[in-house]
Amino acid sequence: MSRTARTIYHSGWVLMISGLVLIFLPDQVALFFWKDTVPDFWLRTLGYFMFIEGLISYKSSYYEVSGLYRWIINYRMLQPAFFTTLLIVDFANPGLMLYSTIELILGIYSFLAFKQDNL
Repeated sequence: MSRTARTIYHSGWVLMISGLVLIFLPDQVALFFWKDTVPDFWLRTLGYFMFIEGLISYKSSYYEVSGLYRWIINYRMLQPAFFTTLLIVDFANPGLMLYSTIELILGIYSFLAFKQDNL
């Protein structure tokens, strides 16, 4: 397994666990991340898509689908901009930046591993 595949593998597990937490504990997560109350079904839907994204990341690293690595890395590097925008327009609590920071760190880690693998 290449370095990039290992980083995508780890980030896939983070996304799958985060998605399952959103599916099974939406109210507790909503108190920490959002200002207003959000209906449970939206958080569960978001959790489902996070879980699927994590599963795609996990499977792409397992089968070494290197074409997806660039897409995954680019997506992960753009997420903090989206979450910062939500924070600026006052749609979210600063707690949302915790998830965004984790995604940014894992995205940079994946990017650096990808650069090392493709020198």
